[in-house]
Amino acid sequence: MKMRTALALLVDDDLANKFSAYALRCRNYGFSLQVLRLPPHVSLKQTFVVKDFERFERYFAEFAGRLEPQHLKFEGFTFWGNTEHGIVAARVAASARLLEIHSQLNAKLEQRFGDTQADFDGDAYRFHLTVAIGAYRSDLLPQLRTDIAAWKMEEVTISTRLAMFIYEESVHPNPVYGTREYGTYKVLSLVEKNA
Repeated sequence: MKMRTALALLVDDDLANKFSAYALRCRNYGFSLQVLRLPPHVSLKQTFVVKDFERFERYFAEFAGRLEPQHLKFEGFTFWGNTEHGIVAARVAASARLLEIHSQLNAKLEQRFGDTQADFDGDAYRFHLTVAIGAYRSDLLPQLRTDIAAWKMEEVTISTRLAMFIYEESVHPNPVYGTREYGTYKVLSLVEKNA
C-alpha cells in the first residue's frame, strides 16, 4: 500500500489543552478549526510517501523502541505564510538532539525506503507546533502579528509519546474537509533506556 505518513512527538494532555485554546483564538483571524483533527505535536519528519506501508509500520515500532523521551522547549509564537494561507505555530528550540534525530531519521528512511524526501527537511528544519493552518483573513494579519507577539508560551516539557499520522487523497472529496483524508494511525510510548 502506498500512502503518505509523518512522525511526530506528542505533548502531554495539559499542554495539548493549552494549545487547543490558542487554536480557538485563531478563529478570530479567520482560521478554521481543522488543526484540531490531529493532536498537538512536534513533527520529527513531515509528510512523505512510503511505498511499503506494512514494512514502514514495523520500522515505526522499531524507531519508537530506540527513541528516548524528548525535551521540548517552547519559545513563543510565529506566523508563516502568504496573503491567502498561513500557519500560526509555537516555536520549539532546535536542540542539538532534535536536529540529530531529524538528520538520522532522514538518512535511515532514505536508506531503507528510497525517496522519502519531505518538505523542509535538512539543517534548517524548523521545529514547531502548529496551532492554526490554512486560509485566514489577510486583512487581519497586522493584528494577528501584534497579538501573537504578546502570547506567552515559554514552557519546557518532556514528550513521552511518538505518533504516526497517515494521509491519503480521498476517493470522495468533501467540500468541508477537502481532498486529503488524514488522522492519527498509531501512538507508541517512549521509554527511558535506564529505567
